[in-house]
Amino acid sequence: MEIILSNYLEKIDNYLKPIEAAERADIINEIKSEMLELEAKDKLSSEQIVERLGNPKELAGAYLGQSITKNNRFNIRKLVTVIAFYSLAGVGSIFILPIISILGVVLVICGAIVPICGAVKFLGALAGIDVPFIMFQFGSYIASPIMTFLLSILTGILLFLAGRFLWKLTIQYIRMISSKKRQIF
Repeated sequence: MEIILSNYLEKIDNYLKPIEAAERADIINEIKSEMLELEAKDKLSSEQIVERLGNPKELAGAYLGQSITKNNRFNIRKLVTVIAFYSLAGVGSIFILPIISILGVVLVICGAIVPICGAVKFLGALAGIDVPFIMFQFGSYIASPIMTFLLSILTGILLFLAGRFLWKLTIQYIRMISSKKRQIF
């Protein structure tokens, strides 16, 4: 394989660093086999192959998007992959992607924390300890500890669902961007 094609594959590999090594190797092998096929069947030169494949950054971005959208589960590696995809996604995503992804993660975390705070307030009241920094206040009305606990559960569920919706929206947005960019082969 010529130096031009090897350099192209190295660039793709560098852009794909956030995904797992095995998946990255599969992607590189897929692109490499496509290159060899274009070289053998279509009798294209290295320059023509690189031109046909397009910008390595965009091609890697499409594969990152595909990797992210394989499942909707959240984990740290996927968040790192989203950040890498964001860096490759372009100017249009500078505002949309970080807002919906970061807000989604924050809302899920808050959805877990709020009921815990309500439980602390309620358990404190049962033990005769006032926890003044945890409360639900609507205007001049301050909810009782039991009402605070119930409202915190309801609020936690709503925050969690909103965060989960935004995370799924992030995945859908990435899927949309990567499908537009992945018209290579």
